[in-house]
Amino acid sequence: MKTALVIDFGSTYTKLTAVDLDEEKILGTSQAYTTVETDVANGLSEGIKRLRESIGSFSISDELEKSNELDAADVPDKVDGRNAFDEFDEIYACSSAAGGLRMMASGLVPELTAEVAKAASLGAGAKVLRTFAYELTEDDLDYIKEESPDIFLLAGGTDGGNQENIIANATHLASINPVFPIIIAGNRNAARKCEEILADFDTYICPNIMPKLGVVETDQVRAKIREIFLSHIVKAKGMTEAQELISEIIMPTPAAVLSAMELLATEIGELMGVDVGGATTDVYSIAKGAPLQASTVLKGIPEPYAKRTVEGDIGMRYSIYGILDAAGVYRIAEISGLSPPRVEELVEVLSKSTDKLPDGDHELESLDRALATMAIKTAIARHAGTMEETYTPMGRTFVQTGKDLTNVENLVVTGGSVIHMNDLEKSIETALRENRDPASLIPVSPKIWVDKKYILAAMGLLSTKYPKTALKIMKEEVTLYG
Repeated sequence: MKTALVIDFGSTYTKLTAVDLDEEKILGTSQAYTTVETDVANGLSEGIKRLRESIGSFSISDELEKSNELDAADVPDKVDGRNAFDEFDEIYACSSAAGGLRMMASGLVPELTAEVAKAASLGAGAKVLRTFAYELTEDDLDYIKEESPDIFLLAGGTDGGNQENIIANATHLASINPVFPIIIAGNRNAARKCEEILADFDTYICPNIMPKLGVVETDQVRAKIREIFLSHIVKAKGMTEAQELISEIIMPTPAAVLSAMELLATEIGELMGVDVGGATTDVYSIAKGAPLQASTVLKGIPEPYAKRTVEGDIGMRYSIYGILDAAGVYRIAEISGLSPPRVEELVEVLSKSTDKLPDGDHELESLDRALATMAIKTAIARHAGTMEETYTPMGRTFVQTGKDLTNVENLVVTGGSVIHMNDLEKSIETALRENRDPASLIPVSPKIWVDKKYILAAMGLLSTKYPKTALKIMKEEVTLYG
């Protein structure tokens, strides 16, 4: 039996998925609290223990046991490549621990190159701390220096167009210490000059993300971001022992989920996905999202078919106050059935005890359900486009900004707080339909698909080498709700 272990180092939990590659099926899954404060290898060790408890012995373990290399009944006390991990032929991992891949981006015009730079970063699985437009100011530079991003995407100007802005920003960035990787993906006429200015940094020149107005090309930038993530970022996240055991950390977790969503869409059709996590809520849409009426005017840059957004202020634990701020304590109280003071009391507890689960506590279950509902509602509304009615000399017309997702028929949900919810359909109904903004272009009545074993990131990773296997497993494990 040929096996693979796929690891997702999340901000809150490390999820493990064992796969039988020959039979194209999941052998077992487990999760453990991500011990990013000390060493992620500690949480990984606990996850391996739980995985073995879940799976028990399988054929490859038996063979190792016969050769006295491993007693299949033993559970290792630590992560050691000579024992538990030798059971697997291939080991892959993705990571969003320790804040994930933290990026900043700059462009010339907010609605054009700056927005494309942000979209390219998000599409590669990054958390975008801030996007800058025009020339960087002293305050901007202070912020960049203080936050020190993992990667900075320097863009601006169409090919043959404005060069002054991107060169000026390169000059400003050159004064910053500490240094960080910089991707140059703006006006190609200025790329080499920017590279010379940023000689003290690790720089990477990519094709312009907007070579001419209305044309967006981000594939090579997204690939470069993932490459830098592999070679630079993982080393900075305290992976220690874990690094030696993993075949490759292929991509950031959100990029793996996006790959899974794209693959799943080939089977079920256009979809929207939402991943409610402990620190962020990520939303995906695999859909054209073009205007449905010929009379509608599309405003802004062309939207990518596969789009990701991340709400860094919306999360079930680390960003729990972001949900409370967005929804309001009285709305959370109304949905949960708790009093507003009790909601505030429990939110404070959860914000300090980020590993705390309801574990049968009725109050915490009710609160988590309310928080997840409003996290979904807030994040989906921010991701989807909007429609504005306006009047011109030619009469009434409509202006669409972003994607029109009203006709998208599939909504895929994942995240620990969501997949274990008893009344998920009611929560989705509340998120999509109650107090619906008439200008919002969120799905009207989608079918609900549930990633019941939390395997989307794992399947996205697996799809880089075994796409047919990943799709077959998703068809079995990502199921219609109800």
